[in-house]
Amino acid sequence: MFFVDTIETTGLGNRSHPAGGERTAVVVDPARDIDRVIAAAVRRGVRISHVVETHVHNDYVTGGLELARVTGAAYLVPAGADVSYARVSVHDGDRYEIDATAGLVLRALATPGHTPHHTSYALEENGTAVAVFTGGSLLIGTVGRPDLVEPRLTERLARAQHASARPLAAELPDATAVLPTHGFGSFCSAAGTAGESTTIGEEKAPDEALTRDVDTFVADLLAGLDDVPAYYAHMGPANAAGPAPVDLTPPAVADADGIAARLAAGEWVVDLRHRVVFAEGHVAG
Repeated sequence: MFFVDTIETTGLGNRSHPAGGERTAVVVDPARDIDRVIAAAVRRGVRISHVVETHVHNDYVTGGLELARVTGAAYLVPAGADVSYARVSVHDGDRYEIDATAGLVLRALATPGHTPHHTSYALEENGTAVAVFTGGSLLIGTVGRPDLVEPRLTERLARAQHASARPLAAELPDATAVLPTHGFGSFCSAAGTAGESTTIGEEKAPDEALTRDVDTFVADLLAGLDDVPAYYAHMGPANAAGPAPVDLTPPAVADADGIAARLAAGEWVVDLRHRVVFAEGHVAG
């Protein structure tokens, strides 16, 4: 028996996925706040044996390196990714045992397009794929955008997206759950996604990567791309260098005198409340 959980970061439109059996689990594309992942593993009563990345992310700082360090898990990153830390280099077709008792194996599937090194992972139970973690490759009704790495590579990566989606649909059972990292409001999605879940079979009708010829698909994909958020320029390099350990200690409550002292020292106060609430009363300045 296997499980797949979803940990959602709604503000970024991203999802991480712990998955495994009764004893051990893998975590795919963990977000920075790894306390949520560890809590999910504790609730399941499993040990995290593997942490995997589908690609070097451009829209958020990964928690993968830190999660692997804290748990002692193997850290799997696509072989083509240019990173500055020790990892297990993943190649197309590589297989990793996740939970022997449950017959769970993770199989790497090269799916370049969102990035040149992008890799999806099929979770197999006793040899049959039950879920596929598609990262920024095959999303719900669309694919991940191909213009986040290098402008000169955009059209080439768009064509690679089309080519990568086809084998997923052809080789995996229709009932295989498709579990992307992006979509759900993420700027890494090439178009809006509709729905919360999907399968390989359900994607064969609406997903443009599976229904259109490559030239039409690429032309429409490129025409629909929006501006890249400015902060993306900092995320990729941070993830490639290896994020420093994160301090997840809850912030201390500040009183009026403390805020006044901070303002006097030249610090900023950022008020994150709704503008209507803010208008009713806020710290001056």
